[in-house]
Amino acid sequence: MRGLILTNYYLVYRSLFAYIGIAILVSGLIFYFGEPSMYHFVAMITILLIAAPAIEVIKYEGKSGYDKYVLTLPVTRRHVVQSHYLFYFFVVMIGMLLSFGLFYGYGQMSAAPVDGVFKTVMLGTFIVLFAGAIAYPLLYVFGSEKSDAISIGGAVGGLFVAFGLQGLINDLIAQPPLSNINPSISAPVAYAIIGVILYILSFFISLVIYQRKEF
Repeated sequence: MRGLILTNYYLVYRSLFAYIGIAILVSGLIFYFGEPSMYHFVAMITILLIAAPAIEVIKYEGKSGYDKYVLTLPVTRRHVVQSHYLFYFFVVMIGMLLSFGLFYGYGQMSAAPVDGVFKTVMLGTFIVLFAGAIAYPLLYVFGSEKSDAISIGGAVGGLFVAFGLQGLINDLIAQPPLSNINPSISAPVAYAIIGVILYILSFFISLVIYQRKEF
């Protein structure tokens, strides 16, 4: 498993570092030139940009023929799918931590720090996890050639679903044990829990698809 994850990393590590640099640059421009209402996009843009190379792993595997070669190695199809999902999850966590770091850095330099950073970052994390949950099953069905369109579609879908879930989140945080927690914490926690659950469900759907896939 660790070898598969490392292979995923080495396939896209140049893109990963490039996107991290772009995410920092774009976030800096938003903080410097943007209105405070735009600051909340920093988390989503940062995590989404950093997660983009993880989705591209399947595209590079398809172009190089590695997607067929890997099945000749002493690994199962479950391991292959797990490696894709774990690598994407790790990258999303890196994006989440970087988002916290960017907001912290801005807060140290600005006289008007951003409110609701925790909720903003958790909402961005949910959107990107949802994008991955949508993208991977579609990639296994339609192939790596359509990865760009699928990734964008997943991100847009995650954005709409995030806003659509607000009513559900409000009902959820009104129930114990979340009702006993400060809403500024319980709502972001609820987004994170739902995002992780959807991502795990997506893994099992992808696993079924990939195990039936013929090369």
